[in-house]
Amino acid sequence: MYMELIEITPERTGIVIWLVWAVIGLVAALIAKRSTGRGTLFFDVIIGVVAALLGGTLTVSYIGGGPVQLFLISVLGAVFFAAAALLLTGWLISYFRRRERM
Repeated sequence: MYMELIEITPERTGIVIWLVWAVIGLVAALIAKRSTGRGTLFFDVIIGVVAALLGGTLTVSYIGGGPVQLFLISVLGAVFFAAAALLLTGWLISYFRRRERM
């Protein structure tokens, strides 16, 4: 029963893996908020969590391997997607704010 919660295959991903990806997105959002000082914590959390879930899901779907390797690669994918999405949205927000001031 407990193995179903942590199972990770291209066909099925356990709930604990989804929670790990969500926590990665949350931590990435908190780091982005802390380092940039923007006042958009709620927006950063939404973007970070969604991007981490998407990154983890895509890496599990398209990269094969054993369960341990698949888990580690999916965590790296979640970190990369969350960081890239937060960086991109930060750039876009600052671009439009600068453009608005002109």
